[in-house]
Amino acid sequence: MESNLVRGMIGFIVVMVVGFIIVGTTRETQQEKVQGALLQTSGMLNSLALSKCSELVSKEIGAHPYTPKESSSDGMSWVKLIWRDVGTAKSAECRYVIDQGITLLKIDERVLIEKTESVNAAPAAPKSAHH
Repeated sequence: MESNLVRGMIGFIVVMVVGFIIVGTTRETQQEKVQGALLQTSGMLNSLALSKCSELVSKEIGAHPYTPKESSSDGMSWVKLIWRDVGTAKSAECRYVIDQGITLLKIDERVLIEKTESVNAAPAAPKSAHH
């Protein structure tokens, strides 16, 4: 009976050691951490853009747009969403830029919002007071 208990304890210890070795050798690399952060940022940007754009499009046309037919993004700073046949509109296009909000809202051919500032634009230099 004691030999079965000893074998069980040795087996348990072996399993625990193997488990610790596996966990210790499978750490996330720096590249995997960066990729994970980029995916998380991209997902949050897309979610925010969908929320803000859907809300504004809904306000303009009186019908809630659901899944966009087209979307594009650089994954870090901007998202463009296009819906087709939403309520009375044949198309609705919305561009969301991080730190700038909605920079384009176009319903059918009507442009309701259009900001042309570049995503990477530097702030304007202060003008001199001398004439």
